[in-house]
Amino acid sequence: TPPPACPPREPQQRLGAGGAYAELRAHPLFDSLDFASLHLQPPPPLAPPPPLPRISGAKVMNPQLASRALAREERPQLLSSQADTPWGAAISEGEIIVLGTPVLKRRFLSVKSRQLLLVDAPLSTPPPPPPPAYTNFRNPEGSFARIRTSESHAKPPLPPATPLVGGRLVYVDPEKLEVKGEIPFSSEFDAELGPRGAFYVRPAGERGRTYYFEDPAGDEVLAETWVRTLLRFKARLVDEARAR
Repeated sequence: TPPPACPPREPQQRLGAGGAYAELRAHPLFDSLDFASLHLQPPPPLAPPPPLPRISGAKVMNPQLASRALAREERPQLLSSQADTPWGAAISEGEIIVLGTPVLKRRFLSVKSRQLLLVDAPLSTPPPPPPPAYTNFRNPEGSFARIRTSESHAKPPLPPATPLVGGRLVYVDPEKLEVKGEIPFSSEFDAELGPRGAFYVRPAGERGRTYYFEDPAGDEVLAETWVRTLLRFKARLVDEARAR
């Protein structure tokens, strides 16, 4: 039984007036509580809110989401935070921007300015529990060696080139706000750091096409952020695919 919507006007007539805690505890609202052992019970779990993106000009930075499966109720707040960016017109309804920055896309002798967007796509089914942490490391082959995520040998591998759902990597014409291409995620998706702010994306591993991207300012830190984020995002999609 909920307490009265409006307490009595006189304070001395209100429930628990005069320090009578016993009267408060005896109210039917608290019947399910054991006050004697309340201090020994663990507090209810509190899920931290999703991290909000850092938006500066054309950049949308929220790489923490790469390793986090978003609950349905968390998406509206993130959608609202990215509503003022122009890139919402280039992605599908309900997609969350994990990372988005201007890049130079190179192919043969062509160099084009593009906006690269990594987006988290909503699934029709609830996401599985968050995957275990992955450790990123740099191989000792040189300063621009490939960065990979380590996986437990106890997990069964996915079949080769298994498509992964739950996210997209698209490159957009920043003037027309048109999607010019999409790079699919698969179980063989790979990303590699190059020199002077460059990074390479291989959706089908070593056997498929390589996409060449470069930060316009040659920012090596930003290029490394892209590689780490892409690999963490792929690792999350792989775990979600195994759980389904």
